[in-house]
Amino acid sequence: FFKIDLIIMAAQFITNQKKLLSQIINNILPSSQNLYFLVGYFYFSGFEEIYKNTIDKNVNILVGLEIEKGFLNKVKEFEIIQDIEGYNSKKDIRVNYYKSFVDFCNGTDYFDTKEKQEAFKIYLEKIKNGTLRIRKTINPNHAKLYLFENKEEFSQGGEFPGTVITGSSNLTRRGLKNQSEINVIFRDDSYIEAKKIFDDLWEDSVEIASKDNYEEFLNEVIENIWIDKIPKPFLLYVRVLTEFFSLKKKENLRRTS
Repeated sequence: FFKIDLIIMAAQFITNQKKLLSQIINNILPSSQNLYFLVGYFYFSGFEEIYKNTIDKNVNILVGLEIEKGFLNKVKEFEIIQDIEGYNSKKDIRVNYYKSFVDFCNGTDYFDTKEKQEAFKIYLEKIKNGTLRIRKTINPNHAKLYLFENKEEFSQGGEFPGTVITGSSNLTRRGLKNQSEINVIFRDDSYIEAKKIFDDLWEDSVEIASKDNYEEFLNEVIENIWIDKIPKPFLLYVRVLTEFFSLKKKENLRRTS
């Protein structure tokens, strides 16, 4: 009973009301070295919320479901719960994930701001230098588990290996701050058991992006998105004409309505 009481006292609920999960995570990160995140959905908006405090961390993200999502109603939203029988190989899973990312980057204006592009450059640099690894579970997995392994000087001689957050939030802006969620944070020996769960799933998963397959990620994703690309003059001309006549069409419709 005494141990149960300690666990209850150590637990803290996070609902994105009085405290945001993004704030809690950013407060934990300075004392952390290795991060292990198991989430159903991982959108770049989630990485953007914490990227400044992960530059010197090892980040391991295990995605349980396939997602293609727009923000602020800019593009359609849908979830693809993967049916493993629909894929012929692990490569198919990886290529499908690449395509979703490319479609999102090119299909929205999400990356139009300087800060978002800065976050994206750090995202790429971390993949390249091996401090960000993204993998995909073979079977659909909707679990959410955030593990923060403490730096040695914060581990209290090994008695406090890390912090665990589990609940309903995915690694997305909405999950971290913009919608109501229920998450619980533990600062006890739950970390060791949670890390074992993560490791077992990680071992039997598909590599999406890492230092080892950076060239493939570069060719399949980065070379096919517009960020840091200088468009050809003719394409700029076509874009201007498209925008101009689109506005004219809207103006004419208003006049006739």
